[in-house]
Amino acid sequence: MDYNLLDESWIPVLWIDGSSTRVGIIEALTQAGRIRQIALASPLDLFAVHRFILTLLYWKAALAGGVEQVRKSLLKDGEVPSAVLEGITKEKHCFDLFDEKLPFLQDPSVNGAKDDERKSAGSLFAELATGTNIAHFHHGDDENTRLCLPCVALGMLRVVPWTQSGGAGLTPSIHNAPPIMAIATGDNLGITLGLNLVLLDVEAGEPKWSGHFKPTNPTKAIPYLEALTWNPRRIYLSSPRIGVCWYCGSSDAPTVGKIVYKKNEETIGNQQKKKRIPFTWRDPAAFYPENEFASANSTQEDQATENKDLARLIPVESGPLKSAVAVKNESHHGWRLVVPTTNPKNNKTFDHRQLELPNLSPETIGALIRANKRPPGRSEGLDGWNLPNPRHPLGIRLFVQAAIKLLTDADWAALSTAAYRDMHDSPAAFDVFAGLYWGLRDKKIGRLPSRNVAWLILKLMAAVPAQARVLHPGARFSPMEDPNALPKRQPKERGRTSLYPVSFPRGERLEAALRRALDSNVRKRKPEPVDWTGLCNGLDQLLD
Repeated sequence: MDYNLLDESWIPVLWIDGSSTRVGIIEALTQAGRIRQIALASPLDLFAVHRFILTLLYWKAALAGGVEQVRKSLLKDGEVPSAVLEGITKEKHCFDLFDEKLPFLQDPSVNGAKDDERKSAGSLFAELATGTNIAHFHHGDDENTRLCLPCVALGMLRVVPWTQSGGAGLTPSIHNAPPIMAIATGDNLGITLGLNLVLLDVEAGEPKWSGHFKPTNPTKAIPYLEALTWNPRRIYLSSPRIGVCWYCGSSDAPTVGKIVYKKNEETIGNQQKKKRIPFTWRDPAAFYPENEFASANSTQEDQATENKDLARLIPVESGPLKSAVAVKNESHHGWRLVVPTTNPKNNKTFDHRQLELPNLSPETIGALIRANKRPPGRSEGLDGWNLPNPRHPLGIRLFVQAAIKLLTDADWAALSTAAYRDMHDSPAAFDVFAGLYWGLRDKKIGRLPSRNVAWLILKLMAAVPAQARVLHPGARFSPMEDPNALPKRQPKERGRTSLYPVSFPRGERLEAALRRALDSNVRKRKPEPVDWTGLCNGLDQLLD
């Protein structure tokens, strides 16, 4: 099977006229002035595709007078010089995912790996659960994970800029921990490419599109075409078959299952006196201190939640960190920052995000950090839900009063049999509920609780002894305000306030939590009076 990235339509784009389609590399380059932007949801994918196209332009820029001439052409009218297009087209054989001899970004010499040595195709995406990396929103299993060919292309392109560490000696890409990256954005794809195509003050070298990647000399300055095709893995794709893509959801499409995904011993690291040091390479989109090669990255998830990790771009003592793209386009308006947050212990990704900024000045970045500072005395992190308005509408007060005053012991007994059951599953309890609720509705009492909340409140009131089903003027106990019953954050760890929110439960989870809280209160030596009206009002606001 052939799947050539120059010809196949795999890149989703938004055109100037508002329409959207998929294009291949050649169409993207020939129509760059008519394409508004590459339309990918993931910032990692977005950067990877831009980086791949820019690498092609760097590679063949000499055919049109050099990088600066190609940049000027793109910035002037959004057009790629014809000589560059012809040069890329002539190298078409380099970009076929399934070429028998030179598959794109793959090492055919590992094709003989046994089945138990192969890994999930999800290994190409940090956000897919694979191996022991199971704490993801997107769950799957290694045996059945499959990717359609456009998504395989995206995953393969991620390998160069975004590869992180893994088990069994899998080391990260040339930057070590994935860095914070900048993309200057223009009015169309052509201008965007021009803005990000900047002259680099290192040797060009040669790209490595296929085979076992081996640096020319890892102890010296890395040539930029070598760095832009740096491959820290030895990968080989399996033959496609029809299936469902676990990344984008496409069905009845050619998909790839388990792949060979091995460490590349040749890119393990640059060491000096048994100490790992950065490779001599400064990525044009990353940020570096003056005369250093360790790029700025985000390493603490709690800081990332409020943009505090951006402070490392504007250190007070040494001044702002420099990005070659930012320096070249210092006065440009329109930027994206791609910020992966990685654990410094193993360079594995916690999360990633994208920020859109007017410029990259210290003032703009500083304002973004300050805007997320919390008022004094307020804990950091986010609550999953907020307590409702304490004002109790008349209809809710009258509903609770009527239940306590009018329902008999037999009625409460009927309601007690409806625990964790819906109205239609509890005929006897529903008759009690309907007689009370619809009787009040017929009197046109405004702002009664919703049917679902009224049903739940009656079941909860039936679960406590009769002496607890009374109205006390000063009653303050409510499970809504018990953090053990209905937490707003994940449980605290080692005395620290959790940063992660917990959503308000629904259905049986909610009923169970409320019943436990009420039962615990009843079992106290001196039970607190229950604020039934407040509980009914709170549930009515949060559920309906």
